Order: sequence, then C-alpha cells, then structure tokens
Amino acid sequence: MIMLNRKIFFFALMLLTTVHWDKIKAQTLATAELSPPARPFSFPIQLEMRVPFAPTAFRSGSYNHLIYELYLTNFSSTPLKLHQIALIDPRASKAKPIITFDTAQLQPMVKPLGATDSDKLMLAGGQTAVIYIEAITDLRHPFPESLAHRVITTTDSLEGAIISTHQSHLQVLGPPLQGSSWTAVDGPGNHESNHHRRGNLILGGLAINSRRYAIDWKKFRNGVSFAGDSRDVHAYFCYGEPVFAVADGRIVNAKDGLPDNIPGHGAAFHPAVPLTFDGLAGNTIVIDLGNGQYAHYMHLQPKSLRIKTGDYVRKGQMLANIGASGDAREPHLHFEVTTSAHLLVGEGIPYLISRYQLSSAGKRPDQMHTNELPQDGEMIDFEQRKAAHDSSYK
Repeated sequence: MIMLNRKIFFFALMLLTTVHWDKIKAQTLATAELSPPARPFSFPIQLEMRVPFAPTAFRSGSYNHLIYELYLTNFSSTPLKLHQIALIDPRASKAKPIITFDTAQLQPMVKPLGATDSDKLMLAGGQTAVIYIEAITDLRHPFPESLAHRVITTTDSLEGAIISTHQSHLQVLGPPLQGSSWTAVDGPGNHESNHHRRGNLILGGLAINSRRYAIDWKKFRNGVSFAGDSRDVHAYFCYGEPVFAVADGRIVNAKDGLPDNIPGHGAAFHPAVPLTFDGLAGNTIVIDLGNGQYAHYMHLQPKSLRIKTGDYVRKGQMLANIGASGDAREPHLHFEVTTSAHLLVGEGIPYLISRYQLSSAGKRPDQMHTNELPQDGEMIDFEQRKAAHDSSYK
C-alpha cells in the first residue's frame, strides 16, 4: 500500500512539473515575440582627433585667445561630413560648450589634405583635414586649464583630444622696434590668406608650424609701404630701421653676408641669390630666451649686425637693421618665438609685448597696452628710444 501511494505521488509531481515547464516556455516564447530585435554591434565613429602642439592662452585687447590646429582623420571607408565642432571643459562635459563653431564658421577653418572635392567639410575615407582654430573669450571668462573637443558629423558625434590651455611659459618681452606707424602683417589670427598661420610643414616626419604667431613688421603711410621706386629697397619706410633685443639672453645664431633682394612680389620676385633651406631667413639673429624658447629676427640688412654668435645681449640693445635678405619680397622684420634655435623646426609659441599703443590712420593712438600680443593687421606705435645705442630700455 505504501509503495502504491509513493508511485501515485511521484506521478502527480512529474505531471505538475511538466505542466509548469510548458507554461514557462510559452511565456518565454510570447515575450520573445514581443521584444524588438537586438541592435547589431557597431564601433564608435572611426575618426581620429589629435592636436600636435597644445596652445597657450594669451591676452590681446579685451580678450583671451587660443590659436592651434586640430587634425581629423577618417579611419573608415565611409565619408564623414563635419557639422559642428565644440570646445568643452572635460571636467564639466554636460555643461554648455565654451565655444561652438557651426557649419558656416568651419568653412574657412578647414583645410583638407591632398586631393579633395569642392565640399571642404566632407572627409573621404582615409582623408585628413586640418582645422585651424582660434578661440576667443572675453577677459571675464578665462579658458579652463584644459579643453576637449566635441566633433559632430551629420550622423554621429565624438568627444576627445583633451589639451592643456597653458602648454608654454608665456614670456613678457620688450618691443623689437621703436617709433610709430608699424603694422603687424600676417600676425596672430586665423584668416585663410595668412601665410604664417597656414605655415604647417612636415620636418623630421612631424607636422610643425614655427610661424604660428610670427609677425612681419612693416611701416605704412597712407596705406602703402613705400614712396618712389618700388624696386628700390631704400624707398620702403621700414628699410634700415634698427631692431632691438627683446630680452636679456645669449646669441645662439648670428648670420650675415646675404645681399638684399630687389623688391618684387609674385612673378616679379627674383632673389639676389638662389634660395636654399638655410638661406630662407636671410641674415638672421636668434636669442636664447631661456625656458627652451628662442626669439628669431629674419631678413636683416647685410653688414648691419652689431653682435656675433656667443655674445650676451641686454634687453633694449640695438642688434641690427631691417633689410630684405633671404625669402623677403620687400623689406620687413620677420619676428617670431619658437621652441628651437633652428630655422622652422621649432613650434611657434605666443609671447607678450610689454608696452605698445594701437593706432589707426588719421587718429591719435589709443591707451597704452601692457603685456599683450598684437593681432593680425593692427597698427602699432612703440615708444621711441632716446638713442639707437641705448641699452637701458625696459
């Protein structure tokens, strides 16, 4: 009797279990039929973002400036079209972007490398584009210590390329010139026609721009840089003007002996001697400013150098005179600060000039600007030194 009861119990248990399992399977199948299909796996947007050399914020007028290049490479075979680029604080990525460049603003900032069609914002598979960035904020809103980039395409978005905004030591230098009517030609700025700003080169296998903050200093009167024969260097208002040491330091390169060119632009330019890589700067002086920074003076007048390599100079000391040697189409002083004593191979870095005034044609100069960097096209008046040999100017 006991055995029979056990058989009946186990039979009932198996029947109950089977019924319950069938219900579970039915519910599972019903749930599966109602659930949407799983999304296929995909990698994030295959867009490389990199900044070869991080910027350093500097002041000019009532604004803070950052000037640098962002390189974008499309690692996929599918074209990507740029829509926006936003600069964000990586510590507060959900906050409102600091600056956003929309499609219209990006157009003049983008330079695709290699062959491209008419749409500069379209990155073909495997293509790289350089984005020339100039970010500007008012002095009440300084840049954070670091920035990240949010790149938005027409189909996706990506954040990355975190950079410092204070990469280099920002030096305060004395003016390299004296007197009035100077113009900062192709100075710091972001215009497409600025040959310094777009002066990227590949040297030693690396993308470098030593001219990022360079200025071609020229004198203009009534909108022109000369009076008389345009092929005579002496007709140019800046020719022969003295140049001065911007800081105390050691002369690490002083090159003389190259003749002035006959002025001429475009097809009319015929250098006095064949141009070579070493001769592009013409007669030149390089001062070691310390902190791995070097001040370069280029296109100087032949036989005007008052110093030699190895000399120690004082801030305000006269060094030479403006000429038209090397790759100079007309007389001017090319001045820049870079991370190398050698021509073109260092990165261009910002600096500040201790004192100057902005001016414009027919108007008196405005207030004194201290510890700022002039911008592209600004007309500048420097203080006049008492004598050309005066080395006490600060």
